[in-house]
Amino acid sequence: MQAELLRFMQLARQRGVRISPAESMDALNAAQVVGFESPHLLKETLAMTLAKSVEEEALCKRCFDQFFFGGDAEANELGDNTGPDKNESHSQYEPLLQTENKSLAQALQNSIAQALIQGDQTEIQARVAEALANLEVEKLQFFTQKGLYTRRLLDALGEAPLRQLSAQIDGASPEGQALKSLQSELQALAKAAIERAFDLNAAGKHDELMEEILKKSKLNAIERRHADRLKGLIQKLARKLTQKHRKRPKRTRRGNLHMIKTLRKGITHDGILFETFWRKTEKRKPQIIAVCDVSGSVAAYAKFLLMLLYYLQDVLPRTRSFAFAHDLGEVTELFQQYEVEKATEIVNWRYGGATDYGSSIEKLYELTASELTPQTTLIILGDARNNYGDPKFERLQELGERCRRIIWLNPESKSQWGSGDSEMLRYLRVCQTAHECNTLGQLERVIDELITITK
Repeated sequence: MQAELLRFMQLARQRGVRISPAESMDALNAAQVVGFESPHLLKETLAMTLAKSVEEEALCKRCFDQFFFGGDAEANELGDNTGPDKNESHSQYEPLLQTENKSLAQALQNSIAQALIQGDQTEIQARVAEALANLEVEKLQFFTQKGLYTRRLLDALGEAPLRQLSAQIDGASPEGQALKSLQSELQALAKAAIERAFDLNAAGKHDELMEEILKKSKLNAIERRHADRLKGLIQKLARKLTQKHRKRPKRTRRGNLHMIKTLRKGITHDGILFETFWRKTEKRKPQIIAVCDVSGSVAAYAKFLLMLLYYLQDVLPRTRSFAFAHDLGEVTELFQQYEVEKATEIVNWRYGGATDYGSSIEKLYELTASELTPQTTLIILGDARNNYGDPKFERLQELGERCRRIIWLNPESKSQWGSGDSEMLRYLRVCQTAHECNTLGQLERVIDELITITK
């Protein structure tokens, strides 16, 4: 049972539950204390021991149900009564029990065949578990392997003689029909067992593969059905960046000796420096102003940038967010009042429309110019397509002179910068950094670099 619990914890890790080696030992000790008689109690104990949040607790319980019960915990806690009744099974396979074919009678001595004929679910599960233990199903990681492993499991269960006899016996006879039914039931059983093994062993690999695909896919091309997975990936990236850049405790330095103040204080003691004074400088935290184009062409990119900045409040506490298309407005309070998904919907509805970079830059200047300092970093996300309007380049230049740097994130490829109504090449002259940014992986690298240089 200890080995099974370790396999369960491996599955939980693959699904996103953070489990350290010490916590694994704690969980094993807790399981020994509560025992294995009550699955419900064991599940609650493991969830309480391993989970560090409400989300992880729910995830841990789902993994427990899938690992031990195939996802149907309720049916197993109440007792599995879904199997066929013994009398029904005996009646269905009556022609096989009365067969005079010696080869068939010998093949039916197989324990799994006897269990299926008698409807003994406990024996069936035991035989399947025993066969799976010898197949190294932990190597089953790709869906293309399922057919191979199903055949291997059927061979391990002794299905080959039944398959050979099924080809020799008249399929229209009662004996032949009963044999085909037995063979079909055995094949369905093996297929279900391999499907469950694949779900357990390949889930983590599948999630990792999907995450890599999503990180490299253009954000405006990701299908809606991946929305929950993408949100989880953004939260995961935010946790990763937070852990990397969280301020660590360190020794404090007193600073440089303040000679003038120290000597002045020593005058009252005939020049003896009984008290010393040190210069202390307080470093202001950098401020980040994020300005996102939420017009139809780049709304998806803005949404994910705002979400990532929202989840990074622990390491970027002084962040103000603005959105614009036909008009510009501050949306910082929206993310404080609503859930991030609701806030982004309101932003897109309130400020979406045809893009006017000129008037938006002018309004940004009016709202923020007086507050910009040499510690401020201005991030602009947009394609710089101004519909041939006045780009107000001079205003952006004035903003650049007041802040530390301007970082421009453009979801279009660099080959398109400056084409058509794009003002990107002109705006580029006042930006310290400009990145092509249209995937989550690129966005992660940009934000990682941003946090590093503003710390």
